Amino acid sequence: MIGWLQRRWNEVCDRTIGSDEFWDLAVDHRTAYGALLPMIHRHVKGTTLDLGAGRLAWRAAIRSKAHGYVATDAFPTHPDIDFVSDAQGLLPVPDNTFDSIFCCSVLEHMPRPWTAFPELLRVLRPGGVLILSVPFLYYLHGQPHDYFRFTRYGVEKLARDAGFEIVELSAAGGLAHATLQAGSMLTTSLLYSSSFPHAARAASWLLTAVARLLDSADRGQVFAQSINAVLRRPI
Repeated sequence: MIGWLQRRWNEVCDRTIGSDEFWDLAVDHRTAYGALLPMIHRHVKGTTLDLGAGRLAWRAAIRSKAHGYVATDAFPTHPDIDFVSDAQGLLPVPDNTFDSIFCCSVLEHMPRPWTAFPELLRVLRPGGVLILSVPFLYYLHGQPHDYFRFTRYGVEKLARDAGFEIVELSAAGGLAHATLQAGSMLTTSLLYSSSFPHAARAASWLLTAVARLLDSADRGQVFAQSINAVLRRPI
């Protein structure tokens, strides 16, 4: 059952990724989009690197604010990836190249994520920002390359040690979000049809509303689903 669910879920994501519909299909999709889109609107500028771009889920949102968009990933995951690289080593770009960097759900797949922070600082221009999202309570994914989970204190420590300033640091989702994500994946896998996506979208909306209601009791966000940050290279 779990194997079928993973295959079907991946099939639905493959069909919809890069479209607005993709963000309506699961609790964690809605949560990530709701948390990160305002950060993109506030902070993305100039030439922007989409680090760990994968299948370019965030390209449209980033392009709406950036003057130039560059996508990289450790694997050739999409024909529009500009170059294949791993931020644990040297990115093939000069110092002070980018005005902003977007990095969502990437660091957990790096065996040595702490080495990425100094490299991202290097390729940012002074005053440039890194928009970062990492998981805390989240299911196993991208296996076998799923190595880490992060607390807000871990993100702050890694960022400051590399020389970043903390502009924003927040949590999104919660224990109910993490739990109901499984139900969301199941209902979407069972109900989704490209000719009639409304049933899957309605189920996802309902589960997300329930998750928000239940997680509102966790005012300290001790059980956060993800940690989101805006980090700035000092001028």
